[in-house]
Amino acid sequence: MRCFLSLIFLLGFIGFASGQAGIRAGLSSSNITNSNVNARLGAHVGAYYRLELGFFAVEPGVQFSQKGFRGNDRDTGKRTFERFNYVDAPLLIRFNFFPEINLFVGPQLSFLMSRKYEFEGLVDTNTEAFPQTEFGGVGGIGVHLPYGMNIQATFDISKNDLSDYYPNRRNKVFKLSLGYDFF
Repeated sequence: MRCFLSLIFLLGFIGFASGQAGIRAGLSSSNITNSNVNARLGAHVGAYYRLELGFFAVEPGVQFSQKGFRGNDRDTGKRTFERFNYVDAPLLIRFNFFPEINLFVGPQLSFLMSRKYEFEGLVDTNTEAFPQTEFGGVGGIGVHLPYGMNIQATFDISKNDLSDYYPNRRNKVFKLSLGYDFF
């Protein structure tokens, strides 16, 4: 009986909530922790559904995201480039402090889709030595603009190591996005 009443309450609560679906795209600057390599520019694009619940909102999403870095080979000092393509699935909790401004935080599950390593004309696309799934966290600030537009600054960090090639190193990404709410 309690489960039934809880379900009725939850459905009623969700019925009063308003949802917005949208798309988001932008630039990212990615790097890895505990290293002296340089950040690499990339892009991200995806979709989200925001369920407004008054002071806070729940926002699941999915997006394609490029991560990686650029640096110098330890032995030769020559330039290396590493690019990882992921599908990220964040689950954000947004806190609406003002009508236009919100802060958000939440977990993120990332799935490795492809990899490209470049060094002196050599290209390696093998992903077997890398975890196919990453778990991490997301945090940032968002601003609602007129006409359904929004911008946000996001920081993502992975909890698990990249691989045996990069022990104690994790993906970290700063993203700047422009979004549009459909309804």
